[in-house]
Amino acid sequence: MRQGLLAAWPVALGYFPVAVAFGMAGAGAGLAPWAVQLLSLLIFAGASQFAFLGLLTEGASPWLAAGVALLLNLRHAFYGPALRPYLAGHPLLAFFLTDEVFAVALKSLPSLPQTARAGFFLGLGLGAYLAWNLGTLLGVLCAARLEGLPAAGEGLSFALPALFLLLALPHLRNPVALGAGLLAFALHLLGQTAWGLVLAGVLGFLWRRP
Repeated sequence: MRQGLLAAWPVALGYFPVAVAFGMAGAGAGLAPWAVQLLSLLIFAGASQFAFLGLLTEGASPWLAAGVALLLNLRHAFYGPALRPYLAGHPLLAFFLTDEVFAVALKSLPSLPQTARAGFFLGLGLGAYLAWNLGTLLGVLCAARLEGLPAAGEGLSFALPALFLLLALPHLRNPVALGAGLLAFALHLLGQTAWGLVLAGVLGFLWRRP
């Protein structure tokens, strides 16, 4: 577990500013501080939380907002089969699964002894989870002061895509990952980002690994 916590610091470093931005957005939307924090504690999924918050702000029903957030997380269904050989028998660890945690875990787990893998993933997930929730708390409590900083929200939100790109780069040596990434990027350029993510996941799942 300690090794996983140590491996979590790059993820935590990227999550913290984005979580601050989420806390600020939640406070700006008029949600109670406890409600914003509860979203981070229970959902722990950045894109889904921002989508949930945005739909609530636009007046959508909580059920619709929750449904959209759930759909956004369906991509995790493609992560499970890739990690199953290393974490079989520990289904509750799936709560800590995020894009960045997946990227670090997929790179690290194969080189670890089987007995150390669950503990590593737990430490990795807990590190990311704590950073996300501490960032949310700071964003909620200091929203008024942080909003006074020029372009604070945009700058903080940029941290997560940059982090994910950094973590994904080593995996592009794998032709399956490279092919899926190119497909998603091409469809993104054509304005079909959502379809690109789904089809890239299907391609990666079906393509026989070298």
